[in-house]
Amino acid sequence: MAEHRFYFGAHAAIAHEGKILILKRAPEMTYRPGCWDLPGGHLALGESIEECLLREIVEETGLAAEIDRIVALHKTPEDPYIQALYACRLHGEPGPVRLRPYEHTGYRWVTVAELPSVGELIPYLGGIIRRGLLEYIR
Repeated sequence: MAEHRFYFGAHAAIAHEGKILILKRAPEMTYRPGCWDLPGGHLALGESIEECLLREIVEETGLAAEIDRIVALHKTPEDPYIQALYACRLHGEPGPVRLRPYEHTGYRWVTVAELPSVGELIPYLGGIIRRGLLEYIR
């Protein structure tokens, strides 16, 4: 019997004043370098989805946020990834975003309407946009 593997990730649509935070993946990344993505990552062994998400937000942005609700589960057919997307809110005003240069090289606060025009999006994010699921994030 063939062995099947998949990876489970959690990602945050962090909303502030009608915009969400997107990050540009570094060119050195093995998976989808140069694509725009949301903060998030893979679960560590023994970690809950929520613990993973809050850890990844701090590691990738330096921001403190809280989880509001799950918005979507998405599976991109060509990739072995299942992504959970959560709507999140910042604690107070956003401070400076602190990126890890080996993971991300830029960030932007954009409206949902602006997302398709920012450049290449990571596949799950494109799928979520096509399904209209980001419209519920405020």
